[in-house]
Amino acid sequence: MNLKEIKQLPDVMSKEQLEAYIIQYLDFIEDLEKMNVLETLECFSEFADRKTYTYELLSDSLRKRLDSFVQKIWDDTSSELVDVYSSVVVNLNLKSSYNLMKESLNKDLDKGVREIIEETVNEIGEDIEVPFKLN
Repeated sequence: MNLKEIKQLPDVMSKEQLEAYIIQYLDFIEDLEKMNVLETLECFSEFADRKTYTYELLSDSLRKRLDSFVQKIWDDTSSELVDVYSSVVVNLNLKSSYNLMKESLNKDLDKGVREIIEETVNEIGEDIEVPFKLN
């Protein structure tokens, strides 16, 4: 399953259908030795877009699996990666990944990266596990 195939999925689907696709994708990419991190994040972003239409959190077990995986690919050296990462983390409600992103503010970061993280934190606050929030 690749980005092109994921983009062709229906925009609206049940939580169960979406979770099945995410699990299938995770199974696929966890077997790859070398992956394109940006493309992987863009795939998760596509899933996150579809998740918003469910108005529900993903199951706890899937969120934990996603959270663990997304933390492994965290890279605070690229504003492009951080921008997509922050969107994925917020829209999939990944608490540990969100906390990792916030902790990066204690480091010496590129100005663009810092701005993205600060904007995300200011917008979300501590409500990362709210499945649908209007600010």
